Amino acid sequence: VVPSIQNKPAVKLWDNWINESDADGQLDFYGLQRLIARTIFESGECLVRFRYRRPEDGLNVPLQIQVLEPDYLDSSKFEDLKNGGYIQYGIEYDAIGRRVAYWLYKEHPGESSPKFRGLQSYRVPAEDIIHIYEKLRPGQSRGVPIFAPAMITTNDLDEYEEATLVRKAAEACITAVVETDDENTALGQVKTESDSTRKLEELSPGMVEYLSSGEKITFNNPPASTGYAEYVSARLHSIAAGIGITYQQMTGDLSQANYSSMRAGTLDFRREVEQFQWLTFIPMFCRRVMTIWLNTAAISSSIKSNIETDWTTPRWDWVDPLKDVRSETEELNTYRKSFSEAARERGYTPEKLAEEIAKDIAMFEKIGIPYPFVPNEEATAKMVESTLNLAKD
Repeated sequence: VVPSIQNKPAVKLWDNWINESDADGQLDFYGLQRLIARTIFESGECLVRFRYRRPEDGLNVPLQIQVLEPDYLDSSKFEDLKNGGYIQYGIEYDAIGRRVAYWLYKEHPGESSPKFRGLQSYRVPAEDIIHIYEKLRPGQSRGVPIFAPAMITTNDLDEYEEATLVRKAAEACITAVVETDDENTALGQVKTESDSTRKLEELSPGMVEYLSSGEKITFNNPPASTGYAEYVSARLHSIAAGIGITYQQMTGDLSQANYSSMRAGTLDFRREVEQFQWLTFIPMFCRRVMTIWLNTAAISSSIKSNIETDWTTPRWDWVDPLKDVRSETEELNTYRKSFSEAARERGYTPEKLAEEIAKDIAMFEKIGIPYPFVPNEEATAKMVESTLNLAKD
């Protein structure tokens, strides 16, 4: 999710800071976005902590972001405070229900560390923490993993597949049973177990053996297990519906899909993603980060803190490029979408894209080729002639 900052000095600072934003020094700002979104879907929520740095640390803006798993939150902490506030699930509220602090562990409670000295949480002011989760009901204080509606179904499918595997292994254990009164009779190569006198025999492919009088052989013929594929498919459809995506998106199985069904099936998914982007991720994370970043940059670099900023989400890939390009062209021609918005959706900066287009137009005019290039006999001949002249020069 890319910002459009209406201030050139701030844009330059931001472009440099996005590579320094990670407190762990491994990702850039957009890599942190992906990590946070993944954590929200997997764990239901994510904690982001602002880390203010010293001038000698050499950052363009003395601010970094630390991404924490929700396990760091001391969810066992409940307390009534003397000032009328209270602590619930490790979140501290004031007397009127505003979040004022978070109680975090110093180390991840599920990991061992040389510094680990027991589970001790400490208070962190709420202005230094972003608690990101999708709020599904009024008063909800913690997030819910996206797999929550499908957890029981997923577990049932796992147990079914394990039971099927055990059954198949059991079916292959016994090949044949020989009934005889002679203990020395054998069909194949005989092995004796070390802890008993029971004989184990191996039958080789194509082997022919004649039985003696009074002997009888019975081969194991287990019944075929039916309905496996149908059951698994039904369960996977149920899991995909619980998550909120299509079966094809979850499994990659396109055997039952066609162009129209794939295009129609992704519409609801795209709406869900766009709701998450604009109603959860951008207001909870992106705008909050930009506000803190501008305030910090205003102190350290003397830029304005009240700069107008817009956010643009990534564009969706085209299913039918020709039709989609025509559709977007109509939107631009009828002023339903701006050139800047169309450029930002593709990850370009509108100003840089316009400058590149201007340079391309000047370059094509210099060699006598119309821009944009329209393929026809006259234009093609002119382009070939200009190319040959350039080669001679």
